[in-house]
Amino acid sequence: MISRTTNLRRKDASALARPAASPDAPDPKSMLASLREVVRRAWQTLSVLRDPDLHFFRRGGWLFSIIHDMNQAYGYSSAKARAFQPSPEDVSRMEIVMGWMAWLRRAEGELALKRIIGWSMGVPLWQMARREGCSERTITNRIDRSLNAVLKTFGDMDAEPPVIEEKARHEPRMRAHLSERPTEMQEGTLQPGKVWIDGIGWMFKGRPWDDGHALAEKFIKY
Repeated sequence: MISRTTNLRRKDASALARPAASPDAPDPKSMLASLREVVRRAWQTLSVLRDPDLHFFRRGGWLFSIIHDMNQAYGYSSAKARAFQPSPEDVSRMEIVMGWMAWLRRAEGELALKRIIGWSMGVPLWQMARREGCSERTITNRIDRSLNAVLKTFGDMDAEPPVIEEKARHEPRMRAHLSERPTEMQEGTLQPGKVWIDGIGWMFKGRPWDDGHALAEKFIKY
C-alpha cells in the first residue's frame, strides 16, 4: 500500500518574498489625506509655540519701565486662552514633521516649502495662485505632489496624484480692476501709482489719468 506523501515541489521564490496583501492595509490615497492634515497641524503648532530665546535677538532699550499709577502696579488682567493650544502629542509630531519638511526643502526648494506653509496657515489659494501665475487647482496639485514625495520617501507608499499645470484663468487685461505700484526712479523719472478700472481707464487720485494721448491724436495722424 502506497503511503500518502506531501507535495515536495518548491514554491516560487518571488511568491515567498512577496507577502500577501492584507485587507486592513492602509490605502495610499487615504494616507496622503492623513499626511495632509498632520502637516497642517504641525505648522500651526509651530506658529503658536513660544520662543523663550527670542528676546536675545532684539535690541533692548536703555530706559527702564516706569509705573505711573496704582492700576499698573496692582492691576489684575485675566489670562486669555489662545484659540489653538497644542498638546504634547502635537509637539512630538511637529518635531517629526519638521524633519520631513527639511528634506522637502532640500529636494524641491524654498518655494515648495513656502507653498505648504501658506496653505497650512490659511493663506487663500487665489493669492498663492496669483503669486505663482497659475490656477488654484495647480496650487493644490503641487502641494499634493510635494506631500506625496514625502510619503514615498518616509512611508514607502505612492498615491500617484495626477500632474495638473494650468495657467491663470484671467489675463491681467481681462480683469475689471488692476492696480499698479509706483516704479523706482529710473533715468530721472518716477511713474506714480495708478489704478485701472474697466470702462473708465487709468485713474490717479480719483481722476482719469491724462497721459496726453488724446491731445496727440488731434495733431498726429498715424
